[in-house]
Amino acid sequence: MMRRLAATSLLVLCLAMDAGAHTRSESYSHWYQSGNSITATITVPLREVMLLYQSGGNTLPPGEMMRDELVANTLVSNADGDCTAGAVNILQAASGFVRIELQFDCGTTTPSNIRYRALFDAAPAHVHYAKLHRDAGVLAETLLTDMSDTWNIGNIDDAASYSFLSFLKLGIQHIAGGVDHIAFLVGMLLIAGSVGRSIVAVTGFTLGHSVSLGAAVLGLVHADSTLVEAFIGFTVALVAVEYFVRRRQSALTVASVSMAVAWSVGLLAISIGAISGRALFVFAGFGVFALCYLLASNTLARRDSPGAATLLFVATTCFGLVHGFGFAGFLMETGILGPSLFVPLLGFNLGVEVGQLTMVAVALAMATLIRNRVPRTVTPILPACLCGIGVFWFVGRALIV
Repeated sequence: MMRRLAATSLLVLCLAMDAGAHTRSESYSHWYQSGNSITATITVPLREVMLLYQSGGNTLPPGEMMRDELVANTLVSNADGDCTAGAVNILQAASGFVRIELQFDCGTTTPSNIRYRALFDAAPAHVHYAKLHRDAGVLAETLLTDMSDTWNIGNIDDAASYSFLSFLKLGIQHIAGGVDHIAFLVGMLLIAGSVGRSIVAVTGFTLGHSVSLGAAVLGLVHADSTLVEAFIGFTVALVAVEYFVRRRQSALTVASVSMAVAWSVGLLAISIGAISGRALFVFAGFGVFALCYLLASNTLARRDSPGAATLLFVATTCFGLVHGFGFAGFLMETGILGPSLFVPLLGFNLGVEVGQLTMVAVALAMATLIRNRVPRTVTPILPACLCGIGVFWFVGRALIV
């Protein structure tokens, strides 16, 4: 069994090299209009900038490469034609992000259109969240894609278009496009095994990510976005591994290997300068957690102990804390908070819940329909795939320099 798990996981790990390694390919911008000029501050996750290296022939540092990409693919125009591009600055950004400032002067006429195509050629599924500011306030927002890359800002009046429903929609979009969050939900349902235990797992996960999302957005806790993304991948692999080790004698070996993987990736990351010395303790802690969790799950499952449900709740709450920081990173980097935290935080979190519960309901319905129609030899393929992809995400994100 373990040989099949290792072989399948290795196969998926290789195939994952061509898969997206994040929730969704996305970037964010703020456009500050003052009279007939407009200044854009564009924030791009470093993992998205790495897509530009795949085209080959470019050895510039990430900031300079993204700067050139934006200059070549961003255009502001008005009734008289294209506006004049001004200064371009590489700004200081949080760890794991690149931030660029673009300036445009539209002469004697106000800007009317923004055309944005950065990264769309490298990643056609890329989405870009943009916000327009005027007179020190947020005026409007939009979502730019490969198929819809132009924003008409000339017909926007001074009535703010931001609302609770817009935050709710963003939350639903984020979880719906979040490949790694969806993968974790699937793995969580696999180890739950029943509707009752699924409710326990979803409740714990919801509690965990709500707490960390709120704490991060309110500024009570700060988390390194790069580490958060890496360990989201680790949680996907961990729940997949748990599916195989419950009630099996090999649990100690697999749990020890899981801990060794976390430690080894941490040591490799620090050796290439991808993380700080302090961050190494995070890898060590997660490795110990994986060891203890897998052994506890195995022991309780073999004894058919009622404590297994309690462990499931505690574990999914811990996993939810990690994923919540991922949600918070997205919410804060979009700059969506503004002067009031309550509406965006509540709307976004409820949107995440709506999307999550919808996916859980669909997954449970599908599992019920095909439960007796799928050969038992096929069942382990899904968790093995999740394990391989989770390991790929964990290693790839942890080693980004």
